[in-house]
Amino acid sequence: MDSPDTKPGYAGKLLMLFTLVLFAALVKLGFWQLERAEEKRELLASLEEHHQASPLSMDSLLARQADDLEGYRLEVTGEFIPGITVLLDNQVLDGQVGYKAFRLLKVDGYQSLILVELGFVPARHDRATKPRIDDIDGHLTLKGRLYRQKLNPLSNTLAAEAGNPMRIQALNIPSLATQLQVDIVQLVLQPDSLPGTSLPRRWTPVNMPPEKHLGYAAQWFSLAAALALLVIFYVVKSRKKQSELRD
Repeated sequence: MDSPDTKPGYAGKLLMLFTLVLFAALVKLGFWQLERAEEKRELLASLEEHHQASPLSMDSLLARQADDLEGYRLEVTGEFIPGITVLLDNQVLDGQVGYKAFRLLKVDGYQSLILVELGFVPARHDRATKPRIDDIDGHLTLKGRLYRQKLNPLSNTLAAEAGNPMRIQALNIPSLATQLQVDIVQLVLQPDSLPGTSLPRRWTPVNMPPEKHLGYAAQWFSLAAALALLVIFYVVKSRKKQSELRD
């Protein structure tokens, strides 16, 4: 029995167009993740190269402050400014929510201060009660890495709360300098060791390693391949059905 050729209607054409757009989007997302993985590899390689360089002095830090100095090591001697502790809110370490604590170091012979990361402090159940950080008195020599705290592009407002410690929502150093009316270097020092405190400090130069981007790329490409196989299966099945109707 003969049957007229069956052609896709308006709804069928829309479905085909949607499928093509979705397939292209999945492939594009996969390649984007591959690009992100390569960017992260290059960044980590650059940071490792910086880390292997000779430690900077305060002079070289101030002279090159506008350059990309993240990952370089710094060695300075000075003392912490008393009465000022900064708590960066909404930090997570090993699944625990808390703060990243900082103090300002007055380097011998310089007016500019530098933020020193003391480490992670767990949050208390009562947010009205801020954790207390023991003072670190006297002169000390610190060695460690320099980094820039990543800001949320959607919310980089300092939102400082009065009191000591000062709780903030974003480590916006220019805003913090204005709030405290001091000059602060636009980088943070994460010391290798810090006398007087055992707070954990973790070096996390990227929020997602290259391997994770590769994993996401594999997921997007797998979804695209699965969609392509479904379309092929549907086309083959439809043609087979049409062939049977013509017979």
